[in-house]
Amino acid sequence: SAELYAAYQDRLLTLNACDFGDLLLHGLELFQKAPDVLAQYQRRFRAVLVDEYQDTNVAQYLWLRLLAQHHRNITCVGDDDQSIYSWRGAEVGNILRFEEDFPGAQVVRLERNYRSKGHILGAASGLIARNRARHGKTLWTEDESGPQVRVAGLWDEQEEAQFVGGEIEAWQRHGGRLAETAVLVRAGFQTRAF
Repeated sequence: SAELYAAYQDRLLTLNACDFGDLLLHGLELFQKAPDVLAQYQRRFRAVLVDEYQDTNVAQYLWLRLLAQHHRNITCVGDDDQSIYSWRGAEVGNILRFEEDFPGAQVVRLERNYRSKGHILGAASGLIARNRARHGKTLWTEDESGPQVRVAGLWDEQEEAQFVGGEIEAWQRHGGRLAETAVLVRAGFQTRAF
């Protein structure tokens, strides 16, 4: 609530402390109120490199715009199709507007995939193509197509672990070795059921 946020900000002030968001905001305020300080930092940083640009929030974007204004030497690496952190403030529009915000910037699309087989790329491209708010790209690989993608609808993490365990056991019966097996998850907590 607004009261809780105000109390939190008062406590930070009392402690002469800042949280990460405040560091960004106070820096922006300083740059806006003291153009000489901004100019000093613009001269100091002749080049700016940003990785995972699709995950920047509005404050980070404003920092980048201000810092890169003088030398106009900014490199951003990112993929609008991999923007998954909107829940923590990431603004995918930052990457979608890049060419408008930095006129004359050269855009290089890295479309060759070195990790995935052809069928995986085809399935991923087919799903993401339905998203209209994105830059188009055509992923490709020189690797073979690989096995067809299979989709399994499972009720919960217990059923998922049983399903994966059953698949591994079936693979072992056909000569597969556990030393050649890996279960990939997005976050550590997903391994508990396994």
